[in-house]
Amino acid sequence: MDTLPETPVISIDQVDLKRDFYIKLNSADDMPTALSAFYKQDYTTVVDEETGEETQVPQGDPYLVTTTHDYAMDIVGTIYKPTGNTLTDSEGREYPEMAPIDGWHINIRLGGEKRRADVEALSQYFVDPEPQTPERVWL
Repeated sequence: MDTLPETPVISIDQVDLKRDFYIKLNSADDMPTALSAFYKQDYTTVVDEETGEETQVPQGDPYLVTTTHDYAMDIVGTIYKPTGNTLTDSEGREYPEMAPIDGWHINIRLGGEKRRADVEALSQYFVDPEPQTPERVWL
């Protein structure tokens, strides 16, 4: 009698791995340092005419890579919340007064496990507690 191959067991830990991360930095100026694992630097090869030695020389400035097959990054920036006050425009329409909340906000969604360690290394910047109703969500 033929036996069927065993069905692989998937642990609940593998199924329920967190995919969305909410990051809060002090300002946009902190991005190159905090998110350094997500920056790319292009290089060009320069050949010494006398020795034939090749040297890699940076070309341009490092830049943030916000989307790959492994992750997507949404630079939310400054988030504004209502102050509780109501303002009136020049045509008599009322609208809520808004004020910025502290921080520079970034959302990251993992598309797999390849960059999980890089994202989890940002744990000191995780918004805690996570927002129950994020200002921007993934579609």
